[in-house]
Amino acid sequence: MITSVDVQKDDVTPEPEPCFRLIYRSRSLLSYGPVPVEAGLAEILRVSRANNRRRGVTGALVLYEYKRWFAQVLEGPESEVQELFALIQADTRHEAVETCETEHAADRLFTRWAMALVAEHGQPDAPLVATDGGLSEAAPWRVTPDQERVLTQLRDLTRAYGRAY
Repeated sequence: MITSVDVQKDDVTPEPEPCFRLIYRSRSLLSYGPVPVEAGLAEILRVSRANNRRRGVTGALVLYEYKRWFAQVLEGPESEVQELFALIQADTRHEAVETCETEHAADRLFTRWAMALVAEHGQPDAPLVATDGGLSEAAPWRVTPDQERVLTQLRDLTRAYGRAY
């Protein structure tokens, strides 16, 4: 698994309402045919960055290419996260969307957007950024222990630990 990360340059201004966090996973349907997976991921990143910034939603997205699972954490105002998740559920680039966790949180863990292709055990995740030409490798980013806990959960969800996938 490889990790791709795309970070916004500016933090999102904190919202007056409590932070709502939603974690889900889904099976990727990104094509390995004429349009490579990287192009699909770059497009997801470009569009979601603009839309999510407008909504005040941040989070992290990981994709484990071997088993083709996405896992994502979304954070922000509950109404915006729920509306965004409804759009995500209808997206045809994935299937088998499963809500794994929802909670109200004191603070955001991801004030900037991250995107990752998850690495195999013992391999470092490799951050990526969206560019005009697709995805490119970026410098590693620092994570807090709380961020690492959620990223580990996302990695585990994409690897389908404990599941017969």
